[in-house]
Amino acid sequence: MGTTASDESASPERSEPLAELATLVERFRIRAHRHARGHYLAGKRNASMHIRLGTPAVILSAIVGSAIFATISSAPELWLIISTGTASVVAAVLTALQTFFGFSDLANKHRVAGAAFAAFKRDLDIVAIKLKSVSTEGDEAMNEVGEVAERFNKLQQNSPDIPDHYYDQARREQSLDIEGV
Repeated sequence: MGTTASDESASPERSEPLAELATLVERFRIRAHRHARGHYLAGKRNASMHIRLGTPAVILSAIVGSAIFATISSAPELWLIISTGTASVVAAVLTALQTFFGFSDLANKHRVAGAAFAAFKRDLDIVAIKLKSVSTEGDEAMNEVGEVAERFNKLQQNSPDIPDHYYDQARREQSLDIEGV
């Protein structure tokens, strides 16, 4: 009795590479989830820093403007002149730091990268299901996983770096995840 194509696809030589591909996709899924979370954490921190620098700068600028306007017609006391000048310099420094570090832009880049990695992780969920299906052919699966690896590399290249402590925090959160990522 001859062997059929379905007998060959069930052979250990055929299923072992698919199992290895499934393991590789699972590793990509875990890392994509971790990258998404790390980017979201970094984005939140940068947005917070933007507000922390921007709020005092705006308040000080408003106070300086009001003080200067209020004292235009009178001769202000020395302490008021020094306080206004100091507040003006501090507001300028805070504004310069906010502009130099670009926390707002960086926060946005991290949010975009986080969303891209989260979408990629959802796509990997589908690839993982496909690999577990009996109808998946080895060559087709290999091509799809190759495309996945390429896409993962591009996402990493086009994303801002995740500070190590946010990546580590994402890893810790992931290890406590009861939903299984």
